[in-house]
Amino acid sequence: MSFIDSIRKVRRNSDEVKVGGSYRYIGPHRVIETAKVLKVQVDTFGIPHVHFSISVDGDHLTGFEDYRTLGISSFSERYRQAV
Repeated sequence: MSFIDSIRKVRRNSDEVKVGGSYRYIGPHRVIETAKVLKVQVDTFGIPHVHFSISVDGDHLTGFEDYRTLGISSFSERYRQAV
């Protein structure tokens, strides 16, 4: 993937990630991560980051909640399913 392609990918993904939106990742062993987008903010290098709360539930887990930040492309790759 060229540098230009990676910029285009970030722009496409940034349009798809909405503040207030919820997205889900279902992992192995039925671990379910649900992310709620709190804000999308561009850093000093021009890279957009997603600030989100996450709740994790599963068969052998007692659910927990946390706050995390990921680059928008990483967020979009992991949390593909809109809820």
